[in-house]
Order: sequence, then structure tokens, then C-alpha cells
Amino acid sequence: MPTGIGIRYRKTERGVEDLDDVIVVGAGPAGNNTALGLASRGFAVAVIDSRQVIGDKLCTGIVGLECTRRFPIDPSFVYHNASAADVTATGADSVRFETAAPQGQIINRAAYVTSFALRAQEHGAIYWLGERVQRVTPDTDGVTVVTDSGTYRSRAVVLASGFGSPLTRQVGLGTVPDYVTGTQVEVSISPCVDKVQLFVGHDVAPGFFSWLVPTSAGRGLAGLMARQQAPDHLSEFLQRLRREGKIDSVAGIPACWGIPLRPLKITHKDRVLIAGDAAGQVKPTTGGGIYYSLLASEIASQVLADALSENDLSASRLSQYQKRWKALLSKELEVGYSARRLFEALNDQQISSLVMQAGAKGIHNELLKSGGLSFDWHSGLIGRVVRHPVLGSALGLINPLLARLAKTPDPLPDQFSDQLPDQFLHHSPNFHPSGGSITEPLPDSSS
Repeated sequence: MPTGIGIRYRKTERGVEDLDDVIVVGAGPAGNNTALGLASRGFAVAVIDSRQVIGDKLCTGIVGLECTRRFPIDPSFVYHNASAADVTATGADSVRFETAAPQGQIINRAAYVTSFALRAQEHGAIYWLGERVQRVTPDTDGVTVVTDSGTYRSRAVVLASGFGSPLTRQVGLGTVPDYVTGTQVEVSISPCVDKVQLFVGHDVAPGFFSWLVPTSAGRGLAGLMARQQAPDHLSEFLQRLRREGKIDSVAGIPACWGIPLRPLKITHKDRVLIAGDAAGQVKPTTGGGIYYSLLASEIASQVLADALSENDLSASRLSQYQKRWKALLSKELEVGYSARRLFEALNDQQISSLVMQAGAKGIHNELLKSGGLSFDWHSGLIGRVVRHPVLGSALGLINPLLARLAKTPDPLPDQFSDQLPDQFLHHSPNFHPSGGSITEPLPDSSS
């Protein structure tokens, strides 16, 4: 099973690579799929990433079946299908949400993301791994990309460099306006854990949720999202899982990463497109970004291919990218973000009341069977919850203006992205990019 890709260089004697077409910065889902789309159309493409191993970004690896049907996955990369999740709120019994047929799959993310890179390389794309992009400068004749190893030229550039990339600011398009911190660690799980488990409440993940996801035999991922002190919350969550007998030990080192909750206002300019987490193309309800990144990057490669063929790489021509991806995703992002902010305003009693009502009255089954349920498109389900005679009434008692009181996230370091040194993402148990620490970390007994 591939987990990386070979490094292939193509440089002139001057050390300057003069590509005819496109440089893609970032070898995640968006970057690799953009490269694949362009290379398969015959364009010269190079992908630059600071990492030596592709696809190792932190992620639970849960994707919807719609994603793997539209962007096929090797069956060997699928750990198992997911048709149920147990949701536990503070002070409430666990409620199982289950569908008749699987809605999602738990996958080997690194292998899946790498498969796009391998296919792109088969079509002629060149990968320069282990090079950190330091500067991107568009001009009237092309784009200059400077790394810590050399200088390159292209007709256009796609920034798929991950959340918090300084490159989006550098080209004048700013940064995503809201974000949350995710933290996760691999654990050894108990045999009794055979379904995805979600936990909500301020004692586990204020305003968000924590998870325990079984992956391969005896292994799983435990993590959470929080605006503040995420490592501290993770430590407490792991201790809880130990007390409840759900995990036996911690099998790795906890790590943090940033998750955008709102997209960039503008994702294009002359000779430049921005895609994936760097553009904020992420579901604000769950923080999942693989499918939306693949969809947006598919549009990016189509628009860019046409623009290259027409030799028109102006902002006006490339604006078709933004129009198309926003037409596809904007409603989901806006409705999801509104629901996200409302959820953050709820207290534990309100959250528990909603969960208990859903469980006691069987409302969750009613919602799941009402049709139109989608793992990836949440606006329909959110609408049904708001319109539901019981849950809608309960939500009506909560002033949406309270969402404004939701906590702001911890300060972000100057650079916190896929283009950063590994220590920003893979760190010791006592490290946190905003200065926090994981208190009383569980011992690593996995040897």
C-alpha cells in the first residue's frame, strides 16, 4: 500500500525551472487532484510540498460514499463502512443514529490522498517534495515561486498549501476569517468499540465535539475540536475513555492542526487560484474537508485548463472558478456555519435536552428516514431539525444572538499550515502552538 511518492526533479543548469503551465503548492487532496486534472489534459504541472510523505495530515479519515463513488478509492484503503454513530451528551444516555445502508467509509487517508498523486505522476506531473515554498510572486508574464531549494517559473499557480498558509496573505488574498483547533491521537481501543462514538458538551469539547473512531484492528483515533485549550481537553477526554474502558492505551503522540470554518472571500487573482483548506472549503459542521477539496479542485483544473488554452489567465477569466465552486458549496458553508455558531451558544443542559428528546421520542429515526439524508450535504438535515415540531420549538427558546458570545479561538502562530515544519503538527505531548499544554498526559504503553 503506497504511503508516499518518489521525488523527481526537472531543473535547468541555471537552477531555475521554467514550466510552461502550472505549479501547484501543496500535495493534499486539493493539490493532487488539481495536478491530476491538468496533467491528464496534457499540461505541464509541478507539485511542491514541504513534506517528504504525502497525505499524512491529521484527519479522522471518514468520508461519505458519495465522495468515494465520485472519486474512486482502492478497496484496500477502506477500513470499514460506517452506518451508525453513538452520540453522548453530558448527563444524557447515548443515542445511536443508524441508517439502513452505510453513509460513509473510514479510510486510510494517506493512501487515498497519495493515490491521486501517483495518478498525476503517471500523467506526467512532477513532484518536488521536501521543498518549502517561501515566496510566490505573480507578474505580467508568469509566476515566480521561490523555495528553500531553488526558484521556479510557471504560467499560473494553484495554492493548495493548507490552512493558515502565509502564501494566501502574501498574494494579497488574506486568510480565512474563522477557524478552530483540532487535536487527535492514535489509540489502542477496546473490542467493545465497533462504532463511531461522538461526545458533546463543555466537559469534552466546548462548542464542538470529540470522537473515538475505530480504524484497523485494535486501533482507533481519539480527538476533538475546540477554540481554546484543545490539548488540555484532549488529555481529559483520553482519561475519560480510559476510565470507561473504551481505550487501553495511547499509541502515538497527540498533535494539533488548524481547521477553517469560513472560506476566503476571494480565491482568485491574475494567474492565481486557491483551493482546499487554504481557501476554507471545509464543512463547518464537522471540519471535514476531503470531499469539498476534491470538488473544488476539480473545478479549478477545469477552469485553469480552459484559461491556459485561451492564454487568458486574468482575474476576470479565473473568476469562473470562484463562481462555480461557490454555486456548488456556498449554501452548505453558510447554513453549516450558522448552525455551528448556534451550537456554540448552547449550554450543556440545552445540548443534553436536545439529545434526550431525540432519543426518547425516536426523533432521530424520523429525521434519518425523512429522505435526502447526506453525509456531505448537511443543510437539508439542518433545515428539517429547525422545522421539526419538537426540536424546532426547543431551538426557538434559544436566542440566536447568543452565538455572538461564542468564544474566539486561541491565537494562531504566524505560520500554521501544511507548508510548516513537522514540529508544528507533530509535537511532544506538552507542546501546543498557542502555548497551552496537555496536562497529565496518559502514558504511552504501546512501546
